[in-house]
Amino acid sequence: MKKLFLSVAFFLSLAIVSGQESRVDETKNNEFGVHTGAVTGLGLSYRHWFNRAGFQLTALPIKTESLTFISAGVTALYSFYESRYVMVFGYLGNHFFVQEEDDESYNWNTGMYEPDHYDETSYSFGFGPGFAFGKTVRFNLMLGYGFYDVFEKFNMYPTGEIGLYYRF
Repeated sequence: MKKLFLSVAFFLSLAIVSGQESRVDETKNNEFGVHTGAVTGLGLSYRHWFNRAGFQLTALPIKTESLTFISAGVTALYSFYESRYVMVFGYLGNHFFVQEEDDESYNWNTGMYEPDHYDETSYSFGFGPGFAFGKTVRFNLMLGYGFYDVFEKFNMYPTGEIGLYYRF
């Protein structure tokens, strides 16, 4: 049942719902910027709006010799209200997170360094209202409720997301 619920939530967030009303500024449908959020992802972010519905892609992949860090988010957006400088919207976000790290720690019993391996993988999703302020450069604040690490230690608590975007 849990897998069915997660699958439905994931596919609903990818679905694009067409709106009947037009946006205030239809010529600026794209946004690019930086975003950080527990249920929407961390890193560089791209948004596209189709009238009132839209999507957001957020990613930050980092790979070094001893570290792998991947944050990838896909978010469905729906605009409830838009004026020249303010937008109120709803979101349904999905976040896939991977972190692996190889290190060495000193063992006091043997006097030797021993290899350590740490790895964490999680999938989170959430929903709530969002607010965008600005005309060309937009500050975004998204609040809501999140479901964290749903495949292992299922947790639920409030979430907050923040971003800064340039509209074009």
